[in-house]
Amino acid sequence: MANWFERLMGRGPKPQRRTPQMPAQTFRTAATIPEDAFGLGFRLGADLDDFVRLPNETPFFMLQVYRYLRDAIPDISDAVWTWKRLCQTGYDIEIVEASSDIAKRRAERLLHDLDVRVNGGDRGMDGLLDIFLASLFTYGSAAMEIVLSQSRESIWDVVPVDVWTIRFRREQGRLQAYQIHDGNEIRLPMDRFIYVGLDRDGTNPYGRSMLRCIPFVVKTQQRLIQDMAKATHNAGWSKLHVKYTPDERQRGESPEAYAQRTQETFEQLRTKVTGIESDQNLVTYDNVSIEVVRGDQHAQVFYDNHKAVEEQVITGMHLMPILLGRNYGTTETYGTAQFEIINRQVEAVNRGVKRILERLYNFELSLMWGEARARVNMRGNRTVDVLKEAMARSREIANATALRDAGFLDHAAAAMTLGIG
Repeated sequence: MANWFERLMGRGPKPQRRTPQMPAQTFRTAATIPEDAFGLGFRLGADLDDFVRLPNETPFFMLQVYRYLRDAIPDISDAVWTWKRLCQTGYDIEIVEASSDIAKRRAERLLHDLDVRVNGGDRGMDGLLDIFLASLFTYGSAAMEIVLSQSRESIWDVVPVDVWTIRFRREQGRLQAYQIHDGNEIRLPMDRFIYVGLDRDGTNPYGRSMLRCIPFVVKTQQRLIQDMAKATHNAGWSKLHVKYTPDERQRGESPEAYAQRTQETFEQLRTKVTGIESDQNLVTYDNVSIEVVRGDQHAQVFYDNHKAVEEQVITGMHLMPILLGRNYGTTETYGTAQFEIINRQVEAVNRGVKRILERLYNFELSLMWGEARARVNMRGNRTVDVLKEAMARSREIANATALRDAGFLDHAAAAMTLGIG
């Protein structure tokens, strides 16, 4: 205790300090190191200017495998189609903070023209969002680029970008996007390039596809279907089993002649049986017997095995069986809860779509004379029980009105409580 007090007052021997293991300039005060920086440092002969890799070192060619699975496997095609339709709830555009009525009408006209003009005029904004959502749920990411007019006074077009050609590189602490085309690197303008990654992992900029977890399951599923087709073709239908008993050898007939006569009779019988129609009968001597061989099918065993694999595909696509045309029983409570979870994912995706649309619309409005801003209000999917939802909403409005009348909330706060402020 005394030695400690002497050191505190500046007297007595000072304890020997250990030499620091790392120089001070190596410490970072306001920045963390991204995941890919560690990976690059430990790869033999790696260049720090390499592109950021996909999560878990997934090769980029897997993105095109995902597209093949979507186009070739019915369950996956249906799942991507369903997710697209769930998220295409529609939206409303509201012009706010307009400097005048003329500016508001002009803003509405400009945004209407933009909706028609984008995506090369191919279904306009609806077609662009359809491509955007298809890419998002197939590859786990989607991208588009804003193309300005020659006068740079308006948005000429908004075009989708193939995400399997997009690479990111860290330059001076910031992410820079490139497009790979014919082996060349095309630097993309980040102020006009829009990239959205679904379920991003840490500092990795790329999205994570739902299809990443199911290629092995899909392979097993398709193998089961192929085996079922072969088994059904081989044993699924009743067959005629024709048994031919050769005549006895005639007196003086050589073994060679007897064998030849027997073979010729057999070939004639096989030709007749092969060409028989389904409504014809067989009339033979008693040395020919005909039996019906029925296929011993084990359909239930195959169905159970296929169902087990099928459930893995449904789980990997984050959907419920009823949304992929399956009905495993009356599980209304479970189905209702799962549909609510799916709707929350739809709302989360549409919040990102809302920000993209507002960025496009406000970018267009910033180039016009007069001031105005656009606010996008995304619509939602209807719940399973519409009447119950309406009754709950009515009770919420009644409670907010009672709080306002009692003086606990003012009118603006009550409206904000209801989500309409």
